Amino acid sequence: MLQVEIHRETLTISFAPWTRLFTRTGAVSVPLAEIAEVHLLDRPLAAATGTHHGLLVSGVIKVGTWTSLTGVKRLVAARREVTGLRIALKNRAPGYDELILSVPDAEQLQRRLIAVMA
Repeated sequence: MLQVEIHRETLTISFAPWTRLFTRTGAVSVPLAEIAEVHLLDRPLAAATGTHHGLLVSGVIKVGTWTSLTGVKRLVAARREVTGLRIALKNRAPGYDELILSVPDAEQLQRRLIAVMA
C-alpha cells in the first residue's frame, strides 16, 4: 500500500498506484525538521476520524484525507491488523497536520525517526 524511506533530511512516503486515486498524490515528502512527534498506534484505523475524502471500508481500510471536527487534517493510509504511526507535523507541512500510516515495521520506523529527529 505504501513505502516509507528516510533519505538525508527527508521522510518520503510513496503510495501504491491504486491508492493514488484516494490520496490524490503519488508521494509525500516531509523535511525531518517539520516532524513534531511520532506515536506508535496499535489500531491506526481508529486514529482517523471526522469527514473524509477517500476510501473507507469500515473496520478494514482507510485511504485518503480525514479532517477532524477541530480542523486537524490527516493524510491516512491505514488498514486492519497492521500497526501504524501517527506522525504529527509542524506548520502543516505538505498540507497536512498529521500522517496516519499502517506499516509492518512501525516500531522500528518510529525508533529511526526519533533517532534522526534528535
